[in-house]
Amino acid sequence: MEPSLSHSAPRKATLVAALAALLLILVKLAIGLSTGTVVVLASAVDSFLDFLVSSFNAFAVRSAERPSDQTYNYGRGKMEGVAAFSEGLFIMASALYIMRQAVFKFFTPGSLDFRLPPPIPVAGLAWAMAAMAFSLALTFFVVGYLKKRAAESSSLIIRADTLHYQTDLLSNAGILIALILIRFTGWAWLDPVIAMGVSLYVAKAAVPLLRKGLAMLLDRALEESLVEQIRRIAASHSERVTGVHELKTRRSGDTNLVEFHLVFDEDIRLREAHRIADEIEMRVRALEPARWIINVHLDPVDDSHRDQKLAKLGREDLAGAG
Repeated sequence: MEPSLSHSAPRKATLVAALAALLLILVKLAIGLSTGTVVVLASAVDSFLDFLVSSFNAFAVRSAERPSDQTYNYGRGKMEGVAAFSEGLFIMASALYIMRQAVFKFFTPGSLDFRLPPPIPVAGLAWAMAAMAFSLALTFFVVGYLKKRAAESSSLIIRADTLHYQTDLLSNAGILIALILIRFTGWAWLDPVIAMGVSLYVAKAAVPLLRKGLAMLLDRALEESLVEQIRRIAASHSERVTGVHELKTRRSGDTNLVEFHLVFDEDIRLREAHRIADEIEMRVRALEPARWIINVHLDPVDDSHRDQKLAKLGREDLAGAG
C-alpha cells in the first residue's frame, strides 16, 4: 500500500502565502510611493509577483491533486513543473525590474546624465524602515509555516514557494539594513546600490526553480542513486531473473513513474514470474515515500537487442527490427 500523503498541506500553504503577499503589497506600495524609496518599491513589486505566483500555485496544486481519468491517464502532476517553472520566470522578471529601477536612480529623468540619488527625507526613511521590519516579520512567519507544510508533503510547489520566500526573507533583511545605514550616514546612493544587489540575489534564486520545473516538464529521470537502487533490486531479487533492461523513470508531481523489462529463465511458469515481479515492485515502492506507478514487462528470453532497435527507429516496426 502506498503511503498516505496530505493533499491539504500544499493547498493551505499556497493560500497562506498568497494572503501574506497581498498584505505586503498594500503596505510596501503605500510607503514606497509616498517616500520615493526605490528599494521599498522594488520589494513591493517582488511581493506583487509573490501574490501572482502563490495564486497560480494554489490553482496548480488543485489541478495536480485531481485523480487520473480517461483524458489524463497519469494524472496532472506536471502542473507542479509548470508552476515551478513559471515561478522561476516571475522571480527573474522581478529581478530585472528591480535592477532597472536601481540603475535609473543614478540618471536624471529624460537624459543619460549621471547623478547621485537625491537624499531621502528622515520621516520617509522611518516609514520605509517600519514597512520593511513588518515585511521581515511576516515573511519569517510564512517561511516557518511553509517549511512545516513541506515536511508533510513531497510537493515541488511547496518546496519552490519555501525557497522563494526564504529569498524574500534575506532580501528584506538586506533592505532593512540598507535603510538603517542610509538613516545614519545620509548616503542615499546606498538605496539603489543595495537594490542592485537584491536583484542579483533574486535572479540567482530563480535558476534552481527554472531548472527543476523544466526537468519535470521534460521527463528527466529520477535521481541516479534511486535509479541504481531500482536496477539492483530488479536484478538481484530472484535467481530466476536473468536480466533487466529498458529501465525508464520519470517524476510527475509527487508520483514516480518506473518501467522496465525483466528477463526470466525459459522454464519459469507465468504465475511464478508474476509473483516475483510483484515482490520486486513492492521493494521498489519502499525506497521512497511517494506515489509510484510501476510497469513491469515479463520476458521469457533476452530481447534487449530488438528493443534497442525499436527505440532507435522510434516506431513499433517489428518486421524491420527483427
